[in-house]
Amino acid sequence: MRITLAVPADFEFETAVASHGFFALAPNQWDARGMSLTTVLTMGNESIRVTVKPSPPSGKPAVRILAPGQIRLGQAHRSHIRRGISRMLRLDEDLSPFHCMCAADPRLESVATSRFGRLLRSPSLFEDIVKTMCTCNITWRQTLGIVQRLVDQYGTPALNDPSSRAFPSPQQLASVGEARLRTTCSLGYRAEWVARLAKEVVEGRFDLEACDQSSLDSDELHRHLRSIHGVGDYAASTLCMLLGRYDRLAVDSETVKHYKLQFPRRKVTPTLVRKHYERHQPFPYLVYWWEMWNRYRDETGQATSWSKE
Repeated sequence: MRITLAVPADFEFETAVASHGFFALAPNQWDARGMSLTTVLTMGNESIRVTVKPSPPSGKPAVRILAPGQIRLGQAHRSHIRRGISRMLRLDEDLSPFHCMCAADPRLESVATSRFGRLLRSPSLFEDIVKTMCTCNITWRQTLGIVQRLVDQYGTPALNDPSSRAFPSPQQLASVGEARLRTTCSLGYRAEWVARLAKEVVEGRFDLEACDQSSLDSDELHRHLRSIHGVGDYAASTLCMLLGRYDRLAVDSETVKHYKLQFPRRKVTPTLVRKHYERHQPFPYLVYWWEMWNRYRDETGQATSWSKE
């Protein structure tokens, strides 16, 4: 199976995939040599393994979605795959205002020329929320391990590759329960958060689709996200970013470290950090992330060549 998706004029595949750490979290697999992203998408009680690649330079700007193996998919499955990959790559977002703002600032011109701004997310908001919970008060290596175990233990095997599994659905995690999540996936106290969220989604007490398509302003959306058990200010701000709201900075220890490296003599507070990026409204998060991601690359090389650790 092959599906072709048109992309915006300012879309850059490598930048869209490898400028946010989610590309390293299961079930995602990044192939730096082949310049492709493989993932597993859930479709009801089934899942399908797909590989996403950029179109050849000679063709129209697009991404190609390939499903290996001898498998026939109906129109409903194809539409689901299109929606999932479009959401992951943010193909429906208009970043031209952000790029115009950066082009007018000599310090940020390279943001526009590199087509930076589409930070990889998950095919579903549920997966985004759970993965964000798994980044709170924990090392990146531990986050990688927890998410991998969630997929290995409870994800649905792909129809076209049973050795690959999707990220578990709310129904699957709700049926597992807190105690088993704690012991089988090393979630610690986060097991309560994940189990409770899954149960609320299954019971209809938290509407993921309404939240994903919300027209609330950023402050209201942030308050709504904070109503999720286990989601504090940092996680809610990160989720706002994943929902395309870039006017709120998610401040954690890494944000503070980044600011201290720029201004070592200043006494750093979250308020001061937010004030520093406020001049870049409505895109302070993207400007901050651009700076920090460049620092990571200066320290460790191109993201596309990073190991999962």
